[in-house]
Amino acid sequence: MRRLALVLATLALCGALLGAWYALVLAPGVEVLPLEIAGHKLELLAPRWLAVAAAAPLLLLLAAGSLVDMSRAQRALSLISRALLLAGLALALSRPALITERQRVCAVYLVDVSDSVSDDQLARARDRVQAGWDARGDNEVRLVTFARRPRAVPLDAQRGVPQRLPRHPGEGAGQGSDLQAAVQHAHGLFPPGMLRRIMLISDGNETSGDLRAESTRAGRQGVRLHVARLPDREQDEVLVRTLTPPPEVRIGAPFDLVAEVRSTAAGKARLTLYKDGVINTPDGRKEVKLSRGLTRVPFKTVVKDPGAVTYRLALTGASRDTWSHNNGATVVLPVRGRPRVLLVEGEPDQSGPLKGALAAERIDVTVRGPHGLPRTAAAMTKFDLVMLSDVPAYYVGPGQMAAIGSYVRDLGGGFIMVGGPNAFGAGGYYGTALEKILPVRLDTERRQDQPTLALVLCIDRSGSMTGMKLELAKDAARATAEILGRSDLLGVVAFDSSARVLVRLQRAANRLRILSDIARLSSGGGTSIRPALQEAYSQLSPASAKVKHVILLSDGQSSFAGIPQLVDEMAQGRITVSAVGVGDGADRTLLQMIAERGGGRFYHTDDPKNIPKIFTKETTQVARSAVVEESFQVRVAKTAALLGGIGWGSAPPLRGYVSTRAKPTSEVLLVSNNGEPILATWRLGLGKVAAFTSDAKARWASHWLRWRGFGQFWAQLSREVMRHRMRRSFDLRARVSRGRVQVMVDALDRADRFINGLESTLTAVDPRRPGRKVTVPLVQDAAGRYAGEFPLPFHGPLLLRASHRAGGKEIARSVAAISAPYPEEYAHLVPDNRRLIRAAHLSGGKVDPDPPAIFAAEGQQVKHHKDLWPLVLMVLIGLFVLDVLLRRVRILGHAKHPSL
Repeated sequence: MRRLALVLATLALCGALLGAWYALVLAPGVEVLPLEIAGHKLELLAPRWLAVAAAAPLLLLLAAGSLVDMSRAQRALSLISRALLLAGLALALSRPALITERQRVCAVYLVDVSDSVSDDQLARARDRVQAGWDARGDNEVRLVTFARRPRAVPLDAQRGVPQRLPRHPGEGAGQGSDLQAAVQHAHGLFPPGMLRRIMLISDGNETSGDLRAESTRAGRQGVRLHVARLPDREQDEVLVRTLTPPPEVRIGAPFDLVAEVRSTAAGKARLTLYKDGVINTPDGRKEVKLSRGLTRVPFKTVVKDPGAVTYRLALTGASRDTWSHNNGATVVLPVRGRPRVLLVEGEPDQSGPLKGALAAERIDVTVRGPHGLPRTAAAMTKFDLVMLSDVPAYYVGPGQMAAIGSYVRDLGGGFIMVGGPNAFGAGGYYGTALEKILPVRLDTERRQDQPTLALVLCIDRSGSMTGMKLELAKDAARATAEILGRSDLLGVVAFDSSARVLVRLQRAANRLRILSDIARLSSGGGTSIRPALQEAYSQLSPASAKVKHVILLSDGQSSFAGIPQLVDEMAQGRITVSAVGVGDGADRTLLQMIAERGGGRFYHTDDPKNIPKIFTKETTQVARSAVVEESFQVRVAKTAALLGGIGWGSAPPLRGYVSTRAKPTSEVLLVSNNGEPILATWRLGLGKVAAFTSDAKARWASHWLRWRGFGQFWAQLSREVMRHRMRRSFDLRARVSRGRVQVMVDALDRADRFINGLESTLTAVDPRRPGRKVTVPLVQDAAGRYAGEFPLPFHGPLLLRASHRAGGKEIARSVAAISAPYPEEYAHLVPDNRRLIRAAHLSGGKVDPDPPAIFAAEGQQVKHHKDLWPLVLMVLIGLFVLDVLLRRVRILGHAKHPSL
């Protein structure tokens, strides 16, 4: 009965302790338990651990069953020590802390060092920081300078603030002001146990971030954000704020472009307006008187052609100006009109049939000769479609080829290459950048009925060929070796005052050896052409080949002696000779005579970079492996909308084409009787490309010119490939704010009802460099409204194009343009004090406070916790040692009743 009573009493005591713990801590959900002992305030920071002490009564049951040979007094003392040990453990786990209240202040000074803060303003800011340092007393001061990024500045305990606050190093480091990032950085500098104050010294001009949101957050955290306003800058400044067009621009209708110029002082300046890089006529230059504040200056202009027109305004000659970064503005105007096609024709007098066919379908066509291809993608944006018809590769530079790729891929333009003897592989485009964007490959296999070729290259290696010319000649020889079929023969002879055989005439299948020998070509002395031609003649005469040909390259003068007779003798042996002259020093008379008497072709170029293209074209021209001149009937390989409505059954035959091979992802629509592509298309980025391997003039398409379907075919093909003009266009609005571009589109049907559920994508392109672009999705955020936002990728004009799809099909497009000509930092001439005052009020701070007011506690106190658990732990160690001693060492005698 005694043991049962002991067990019940123990459990009751445990229950009572747990009940008290539940009522005191668990039920009310107490996170911190305040206590006051002897006038000292304490807190248990984890009071739920007090439940461990409820297990202390269980020690009675253990002590009742103990068999140790100790006296009752010693066993009771051991029981008490264990109970205290358990209670102390519960107290240590509850994290007792002594609470004290402090009123020390740490003030973090944030000083704006961005470019919009002048040197005199920065000097005033430094004086404010110094005044705070002098008035700090036992408080602490930290210093942070900021522009686009914050940066902590160490303060010397003896010297205090540096005599001059430094600007941030690095190009562009001062071209922005992120006040929010500076305030966020200040939070990480506050030491624990101190009141937190921030002193913001700035002109308030914010180019990124959100100071208002950050000051509200600081106020909720008990941080006072004080602000100090800077005086107006003493340095004068003139800037071009905007260049604004009217809401609607019509082709041929004059309109005003209004320039807004801001100035801090009266003065004079010169304004020049450029239209697509050329001074606007007749209103292009103006001398203007500037007043303090805003001056509006209108410019008369007119747009005569559709497409994207770029206007740039430049301000010069300002008498009182600080920055040059903000002395200009750019605007791009997308002007709509009839579709425009640029036709670059190798033989301009043969362009009439194609031009007439397109004009009959209300398509404006501009015809240019082989030199007329624009050099930049931006210049091509004037046209919806660029057509290259029978133009050799040596007329098209690498930059122009790259521009065509950017025009199609990035700007959504259309491109069609039309065939002829000078197009595709026959025109020397094999291996060029243009071949990469075509839907066909130009490395065709040699047909069995084509003749075998024996070719010798005679390359001038005189002193004038040293450097780039000779390296490009090597490239030309290597490209020629790559083009030739395996059964063809190739030889290379280098000459100066004498001839040197680099590659003895051999099969082109030995490409590795041939390329290695070509690499040994080096410059020498004078120029003598006859020995080289003689060596080529001696190698080709015994060769077994149906076609024997020589390509002669020279950039200098040579004696005529013996050359006409030698070339005539070669011609009698059915060996043809073509000549290539490079630069002004080439003997054009001699080289032209060689080509005429040798039955070949004469080429002249001032740009050595054209040498590889000329060699490639000449090789393919001689080999004729790409040109098929025979009558054939076009077959429809795949039905498509662009072929619809044309009576292909009545189509007359074509008389030739350039042999190509379709690329795997292209769409072949028309083929020859051999199954080779006649018309192939594919999509490239935002635009489309087509290859028509026959021609559109009297050489191969002479029968087609009289066919009724000729005009319909070319009009439908052009409309299919050209930059797509949607009948439906949704209004697109865009603006630049704090370094971000914000875009909004309203989608309405013809009954002005909202269109929901569209898949919309926006592409922002730099019209000057189309390779620079950003693509973002537009997300629906309201009925019929689609919005997107992205960081401003660069400064200058931005052409915006949005595509809207429903069910995977494009139903509408949106086009707009914006411009951010320079960083927003340079648009601010006066401090934005309203922003600073609002930030101070939201956080409970002051405006322009005296230094002592910055360190005022204002009734705030900071609780400081001093943890006591290490002290409790030390007491527990002592109790543990005492408990071990009471269990191991007899101190108070023997037990009289061991059973107890």
